[in-house]
Amino acid sequence: MYPPMLPGRGQRQGEGDIDQEKRLQELSRGYEDSPWLTALVLFSGFLVALVGTFDTVFLLGTALTGRTWWPYAVILAALVGTHTCLRTVRYGRRRSRQSGTGDRRRVTRKRTEHARNA
Repeated sequence: MYPPMLPGRGQRQGEGDIDQEKRLQELSRGYEDSPWLTALVLFSGFLVALVGTFDTVFLLGTALTGRTWWPYAVILAALVGTHTCLRTVRYGRRRSRQSGTGDRRRVTRKRTEHARNA
């Protein structure tokens, strides 16, 4: 099988592997210290998608027929609220961890621009 072709400049095999590893490390940064929190966020997102879909159907069905609809609205609000809170906590932890180390990309960018101008 042939390797996938990605848009952009052509790279040698060795250079592409190093760049790909750097990109994967940047993408995974912030998740390595909180695997349980990340798992909870993913699971709550799954519940919102699955249970929330059925709940929305029941909510619309009961609201349109004039029956009691508020229990379904409470369930949906609890699902979405829990998922939002978990994502906020995870986002806050990632931002606090990144702010302590500084933005290395900005420093690297300034150094490369300075080297180009010199």
